[in-house]
Amino acid sequence: MTKRGFLLALVMLLSCGTGLAAPAKSVHFVTDKEKEGGFLLAITKAAFERVGYQVEVEFQPWGRALGGVMTGEAEALLGAQYTDERAAKMQYSEQVGQSEMVFFKLKETQVAYNQLTDLKNYTIGTISGSAYTPEFDSASYFKKDPAPDYVTNIRKLLAKRMPLFVEKKSVVLESLKTQFPGDADKIDFLSPPLKVMKFYNCFSKAKTGYEQKVADFNAGLAAIMKDGTYKTIMNKGMHE
Repeated sequence: MTKRGFLLALVMLLSCGTGLAAPAKSVHFVTDKEKEGGFLLAITKAAFERVGYQVEVEFQPWGRALGGVMTGEAEALLGAQYTDERAAKMQYSEQVGQSEMVFFKLKETQVAYNQLTDLKNYTIGTISGSAYTPEFDSASYFKKDPAPDYVTNIRKLLAKRMPLFVEKKSVVLESLKTQFPGDADKIDFLSPPLKVMKFYNCFSKAKTGYEQKVADFNAGLAAIMKDGTYKTIMNKGMHE
């Protein structure tokens, strides 16, 4: 063997011995831009990294992301709610997290609320084009005041231009801390929530090996729940 050949063989042997030659496992997610910086993404990365995966994320419009995984064009969808139609094309993971849709009000405003009909005759801020629950969407016993985004609704509430608005609790609480720190203690939310949304990761059944990746993710999720990593992420108060 020549000196060059010996050195090449030595490098290959060392690489194999240290695992450098073995390609890392990876998973490619698509999801909407709104989940960037949220707890669903943080938990997903932590769980997969615990079992030796590199996580890649591509942000797309939600409809495109969902459609791509349903058809097998994309591998995995991050942070989806369950429907039977989706489950026919995608394998669901264990629940990654959940988010509550609640009504926000000024702390100084008294609102008696146990069920939706208690809000009769109120004006409630919404987001234009959004769907909430069938009962809420079809209700005509209160007025809906649509806005382009939830930040506009926060401003309208603080200005007392409406008594209530409905939005995801985690999103608004984070926004109050970061965008409205001087007014955060003026706003409260009502219980019970209008809706509790449960989120999962979904893997295209058209992609080879999806069963193993679902199992690996579930194992990693169980591990970070057991050692406290999951709780630490959730305690940061991030949006979904």
